[in-house]
Amino acid sequence: MSKKGYGYFEIRELADGVYAAIGDQDGLCHSNAGIIDLGDRTLVLDTLTLPSYGEALATACRDLTGRDPSWIVLTHYHGDHWLGNQAFPLTTPILATPGMIPQLEQSMAQYQGILDDPNGFAKELADYASMTEAEENPEKRAGLQTNLARYRALYDEITNLKLVGANTLFESTLRLTGSKRSVELIEVRDNHTASDVYVKLPEDGVLFMGDLGFFDTIPFLGFADPIRWAATLRDFETSEIQTYVPGHGAVAGVNKVTQQRECIEAITDTVRSALA
Repeated sequence: MSKKGYGYFEIRELADGVYAAIGDQDGLCHSNAGIIDLGDRTLVLDTLTLPSYGEALATACRDLTGRDPSWIVLTHYHGDHWLGNQAFPLTTPILATPGMIPQLEQSMAQYQGILDDPNGFAKELADYASMTEAEENPEKRAGLQTNLARYRALYDEITNLKLVGANTLFESTLRLTGSKRSVELIEVRDNHTASDVYVKLPEDGVLFMGDLGFFDTIPFLGFADPIRWAATLRDFETSEIQTYVPGHGAVAGVNKVTQQRECIEAITDTVRSALA
């Protein structure tokens, strides 16, 4: 599994023409993306957290496949996976599901609010910085500092930010075929979010999880149905796939899928006990 750096992220080649763009989950570019060469066409999966990261991903796509993507696929609506959309040609089909659209539009409206009132966002940053400085718990302060750095990075790119949403919809499943390989886009409802998409490459034994995958970190459950999510992870564990690319964290085998499922189930059991 070869790797190559692009500044904001590291490229890992998982199979011939199958690449994962892996960010530092504790750093600024903390989400992952994918580049898949189908032979005569290219698919990009998610576009990272900021326009500058998306530009680096677009460069990597051209370097590795010799072309711009024929499709961009969004795994879900969270902005850290699509704010790089603007770096790609505006004619590119950006695929999402109908189930993502209400939350995606709401997310875009929130970012539009930042664009409309950058001074208000600057004040929010100042208040967040004060809260971070006042936090006495070292672990909590470290987490706040990481978030503050990410918010400041977003602020630094406000003047260059253009909001580009999905323009092509599919529901449930979609198969994309090129001269070299096919990929399967599969939607699951009410897992990490109301609608999540993962991308499966059965012949290569690779699965891009989007934010169905959080490896070596606590999964974000703020909008999740943890019971359904754990069931999806169980399905992954019994599949033929050997290589998993999470939305956050390093590429790994099925053992990390199991570890994540057990983490979600432990959290669920703890909440049940507290309620009882």
